[in-house]
Amino acid sequence: MNFWQVAAGEGGRDYSKVFLQYGVMLIGSGDPGPYFGREDYYGSRLWGHTIGYFAKQVAKDDIVILKKPYDRKTWQVQAVGRVIGDYEWLEQFDDVQGWDLQHCRRVEWVCPAGLRKVAGLARGTFRRVYNSEVKAVAQAVLEEGQKQPVNEIPPAAKAVSDEDLIDYLIDNGLRPGDAEMVIQTIWRIRRLGRWYEKHGKDLSEHEIRTFLIVPILLALGWSEQKLKIEWKNTDISFFSRVYDSGDEPCMILESKRMGEGLGYAEKQVQRYAKDMPSCKRLIVSDGIRYYLYVKQGESWDFEKDLKAYMNLLRLKNRHPYRTDVGGAPDLFISLMP
Repeated sequence: MNFWQVAAGEGGRDYSKVFLQYGVMLIGSGDPGPYFGREDYYGSRLWGHTIGYFAKQVAKDDIVILKKPYDRKTWQVQAVGRVIGDYEWLEQFDDVQGWDLQHCRRVEWVCPAGLRKVAGLARGTFRRVYNSEVKAVAQAVLEEGQKQPVNEIPPAAKAVSDEDLIDYLIDNGLRPGDAEMVIQTIWRIRRLGRWYEKHGKDLSEHEIRTFLIVPILLALGWSEQKLKIEWKNTDISFFSRVYDSGDEPCMILESKRMGEGLGYAEKQVQRYAKDMPSCKRLIVSDGIRYYLYVKQGESWDFEKDLKAYMNLLRLKNRHPYRTDVGGAPDLFISLMP
């Protein structure tokens, strides 16, 4: 029996909820496809060796520590699990907060009763654990912690073609020529977004907002007179009529840099929600991925209020693994004036 450590994400990315809810551990990059049958491809990449360990060396009954940085010297043990399944490649996890994590192992997770910190783990997504003190902590969590209930992994969401999206926009009131303009804008953003992912290490939020987000809004029919940029510390505020002093926005969008995850943005959006209680629609985007929140009650619940998710590189009819959350068609309709 071997011990392993797997990252729950860092910074604005936190995958731990997905791992625990669905009884999995996931790593990427998974877009190239399943490991088996592509061993030469993965073996030729530095990061591919990690995928090989994950696919070939992990065995049933191995122990896995789900880790998260706590401070500069220690790690928080989010959960400890026992591997119960063989290697799988699951399309459902092709977009977990913007990351392709299709390489999967089923795990029975146990969460510690309280805060558990260890100092013997290493940086990296997935590694073998040899430290005896860390192993003892893992065993203690398995014996004393609480086993997590598991949700069934749903079928993969269906892809939405560009032609399907055009028809959907027209059916919901957009003129055919404008719908085609939206698709042409998406094509440009896809090309620019892929370039940014390769070469945009110094990409700022201002560039994301200017070159990736605003063009979509204008193509959908928003006029400049109904949008305010950096108004009252918001990135983009939307108004139901031509802006006049004293108006309150009907929707707010918070933009983030690519690769940062969207966790920090959600906290900022919560602050806006307090300052502007009449606003019931909030969007978080890195220019490629969009989260739409719609306020249902008197206060915000950012788990239940998530209503639609879209990745412009992978248009789908719903969220990749949450069947209660809509996809690209729903989000585009919500973005229309």
